[in-house]
Amino acid sequence: MNTLNCISVSGLDFNPQKMGDLIYYEGPLLSHFQDVSKPNEHYFYRWVDNDDEANRWLIFKATNQDLISFFNKRFSELDLIAQNNALTFLDLDDNLNKLGIYVTAFENVPNDYLPSRRTFFEASRYEPYALELKNKLELSTREDSIMIQLLMKIQSMEKEHRETKKILSEVKNLLEAFNADEFPAINSKLRKGKGKVYQDELLNFLYSTQ
Repeated sequence: MNTLNCISVSGLDFNPQKMGDLIYYEGPLLSHFQDVSKPNEHYFYRWVDNDDEANRWLIFKATNQDLISFFNKRFSELDLIAQNNALTFLDLDDNLNKLGIYVTAFENVPNDYLPSRRTFFEASRYEPYALELKNKLELSTREDSIMIQLLMKIQSMEKEHRETKKILSEVKNLLEAFNADEFPAINSKLRKGKGKVYQDELLNFLYSTQ
């Protein structure tokens, strides 16, 4: 196997749970994992090398938006990998025992470990799971968009409510400023019955004082 310009680490920084294979040929070549404790974090294992002792996997992370760009052919597979400043390599034996975990910068990855810049998503090249993941991400994005619109509407309604309360408070303060000693005529017009203020008379009064 190629010699890596890297540092060795004791373990992965996430708890992987395999979700499915995107590319499979006599074994998985590109597999999707999620962090058990953070299911919105996506990780991909790309098979890149092997020898008599181990298979080597390149592990890279991707966001929902990165994956949507990939599935809609705005990102190539190489673009997905290049979004990571640091990349992890995992060496596993045939029994899936860890023989080594290494971290390196993207620019230190051997060229033959990377896909071509022209490797874009084509449904015919990928397993059915890839389309399942694509549809799931697009549905989640639509739901998030609807939720954002609802939250914006609620915020707008809350703002209108605060403004209405402010206006009512100002009107209340204005009414309280009118006392019977200083404004007896106004007070008699604004108050009827059990102290209720009639809306039409209040508006007429406010217009007349402008």
